[in-house]
Amino acid sequence: MASIDCKVQADEARKRGNELYKLGKLTEAEAEYKKAAKLDPQDPAPLSNLSSVKFELGHYAAAAAYILKALDLTGPAADGDQQTGRKRNTLYERLAKCYMHDSCFEEAEKIIDNVSDVTLQNSIRQTLKVATEWPRAADAVMSYRSLVFDRIPRFQACLLDVPEYYAIGHDSLIEGMESGLSPSEPVSMMFCGSGDGRHIFATILRRGLVGIMGKRPVKHLHITMVDLKAAAIARTLILMDMMLKYSIMAHKKVPGSEDAPVVMAYLYAGHVVPAAVNEKLQDSIKELVEDLEEGNSVFDGVFLAEETKKAVLRVLKQWQSPLDAGYYRTGVVRTAVRNRSRDTAMQLEMVRGKREDAKGLEKDRKSFDDLAVLLPSEAFAERRDPALVDLMKNYHKGSKSATRELAAHVDANWVTNWTLIDFDDVESCVKESIFGETDEQRVPAIEWDPLDLTQSLVFIGNLDGVLESVGAFFTNVSRGLLALFGEKCLTVEAIVGEMTDTMERIRWDCLEGRRESSGKLDPSKFPRKYDRIHMSNIPDYVGGVLTVAMYGRPLLREDRPSNLRFNVLLNCPMFSTHEDFQAEYALMHDAKQLENHFGLSRISASGSNGFVNAMMTRVSATVGAQGSFMFEDYMLWEQRPMKTLSRGKDLLPRPALEKWIYGHFLKIALPNPRPDESDRPIYSPLNFTALLRLICHLAEIGCPAHWLSTILITLCGGGPNGNMTTTARPPKMIVTTKADVDAVYPAMAMTVAPWVAQFTTLVSIWSPLMPFGCIAPPGVLVSAAEIGEFSVSFRPFTEDMPRAPHFVLVFWNGALRAIPGYDELRRFLRDDEQGDKTPTAARIRREGVHVINTMKYVTATFTASFWCRKDVMRSMSEGDSKWRVYLLRVDEWTQAGEAVYVKDCVKMQRLWTE
Repeated sequence: MASIDCKVQADEARKRGNELYKLGKLTEAEAEYKKAAKLDPQDPAPLSNLSSVKFELGHYAAAAAYILKALDLTGPAADGDQQTGRKRNTLYERLAKCYMHDSCFEEAEKIIDNVSDVTLQNSIRQTLKVATEWPRAADAVMSYRSLVFDRIPRFQACLLDVPEYYAIGHDSLIEGMESGLSPSEPVSMMFCGSGDGRHIFATILRRGLVGIMGKRPVKHLHITMVDLKAAAIARTLILMDMMLKYSIMAHKKVPGSEDAPVVMAYLYAGHVVPAAVNEKLQDSIKELVEDLEEGNSVFDGVFLAEETKKAVLRVLKQWQSPLDAGYYRTGVVRTAVRNRSRDTAMQLEMVRGKREDAKGLEKDRKSFDDLAVLLPSEAFAERRDPALVDLMKNYHKGSKSATRELAAHVDANWVTNWTLIDFDDVESCVKESIFGETDEQRVPAIEWDPLDLTQSLVFIGNLDGVLESVGAFFTNVSRGLLALFGEKCLTVEAIVGEMTDTMERIRWDCLEGRRESSGKLDPSKFPRKYDRIHMSNIPDYVGGVLTVAMYGRPLLREDRPSNLRFNVLLNCPMFSTHEDFQAEYALMHDAKQLENHFGLSRISASGSNGFVNAMMTRVSATVGAQGSFMFEDYMLWEQRPMKTLSRGKDLLPRPALEKWIYGHFLKIALPNPRPDESDRPIYSPLNFTALLRLICHLAEIGCPAHWLSTILITLCGGGPNGNMTTTARPPKMIVTTKADVDAVYPAMAMTVAPWVAQFTTLVSIWSPLMPFGCIAPPGVLVSAAEIGEFSVSFRPFTEDMPRAPHFVLVFWNGALRAIPGYDELRRFLRDDEQGDKTPTAARIRREGVHVINTMKYVTATFTASFWCRKDVMRSMSEGDSKWRVYLLRVDEWTQAGEAVYVKDCVKMQRLWTE
């Protein structure tokens, strides 16, 4: 029993704690409450206070422990003892919330009857009912996560479902990828958008040369190369196959092996190639096809999962039997490349002045500008294309007739470089009339400059012609490749897949291909953390630095320095500074906040191009870029320790956090209009799943679950009057700048009703994957059995720029009014100062429109599919319904195709449980 003096001191300490608590100084308040509890250990009040502090900090288990102690000391309320009853009710309500937010559903179920607040009790009961119908066991959640990744797209849809193929990249080889990495330690690297493989080849060359020179022992190098296009993976495998064979043949001095480097150079840098080169290509393809079909590994140390094998095989077989359309023929391809290259050169000359090639490339410049052809040495021609010898001699004398004769020979005897062609891509574009009507217009975008390509390969030494220089590069890479494979110091994991999908599956150990075995390789032991991640310019297309942080950062090693890098190619002139770039994609420009919340810090990357610095002022004036952002090459971001954030220190304050998340919601739901065709496009591809992933991430780094639960339920329409009250606003310009992020508007209540059907569906689906539990009003969350996959097929139509990731579905009740026209729908949906304030608009926002931005689209059948709660879909199909569904592009906020009636054209395909 505490003395009277101790009780007085305890009471004073508790009062000080209360004052500190009101000021938000939770740590200081906790210290005072602990003093009070120590001075008067029989008083439940300080324990109740401590539970409140722990609850606010998001430490729910600790809060629950204090509550149980306080309840024990309080004891049951005697008849008529209302004060004790109220105290116990408050404690039980807080205890129930602790259990719910900590996902301790069984414990919450046990004490729910003690919660006296009927509204809270009903919400908890309904949430528990729904929660128990979703998978919860760890092994079940792992397979469930894979199911969610399979079914729910990460980005808004585009109307052309075959991705583009770019066979050749634009960037120079990166210096410093291995900086800080010792050859005497195992290293893991990931190359996303591996494309033409230049960075992979350079890495193998550098690492292999260390072993060849024998200075230090070389430990294992694991390379994961990821590309959306199977053609890119297939092309890299062909070159690796040729390099390995060449290194062996050269060592044995096999006759004819001296031509192998030129063959590889042609396939890497040439648009059309001699027939002899195509023969070598077909030989390599034939052997690869046989190995893949027989289930053999392509070569030791290379792993392809079954789905990747199937995709690569399809491409290889297409290259074995290429289509015979006019736009694939040598003369048409050559002419298209020549004409487009001339146009590009003229445009570049306006920006950077007269082109100056490196010495040694003069003959290649002339033949490429004249004919879009790389001419071989006389010795190679004598061995592989004898008729070419005299034609080249005459051509070099400058005769126009000789130029025509040489062109005729090439067109009749040479072959299109099939490794540059993805037939699925080209044929889909032809079908959709994207390329134009003539054969020349239908030649795919393969018009790079081989001389620029040659000069970007920094390890080739003195230049002696394109074929010779690129061939020398592959000669050196082949030596490194043989050295590493020979010492079993190299594993190459090739994956055909989308970057973010692959990264997320690796993170959560649900990449299906890594559960397979392949000869001597055990993919289950492949790294899930990487020393270096190279992302090319993929972030341009998938959400910028926010996507980089959400998907790339979790794969960086924590036990030693690691980093990732990417560059911006699509839209550099649109950003003045790094802060504006970060503001546009992350709605967070402050470097320290980014480091605290995502564990990444941007540092200066080495290897910048000196030519760029010389051109800075001139290019700024020409293209309108401000500041130095445009002249960045690769941006390098290093991992920083991911720590649990603390309130009042490094975690955003609750009002700022709510503004930030609501800002992301509004940016996704109501993107600012932008031209559908631009030479510097800024895509807004994210759908609501990005918001759910961000909220899960925030919970993992210490953001209190009750904050996040309130935000989620508000966006589900569970806020007061179904509104979201916020100081955030939809974006006002194409680029959200630092100033826009910092702007604070008056708090305003806005309805979220147009997006509630989808958001409640997604939150319900995501609930087993969330690291915390929500408390939702009845009817907000639904069980798996109440969610279905629906499809809608539209009448055939054509649309400009169908690859823009900006297409959504809009369900509209025509009984209330017709859907607004061009550029008016966004204003109609807005519920802020810039929105339509008419009663009709307010009513439709509440009950006459549903927007779905998480869907898949099949080009061939004009069919969109999506997951949604059945009750909403049922209500739009009943009776004489006037509900229609529109396919809308939200870059221009215009309709694509013709709307159809929901009751006639929207069909449920399956339940989520199927």
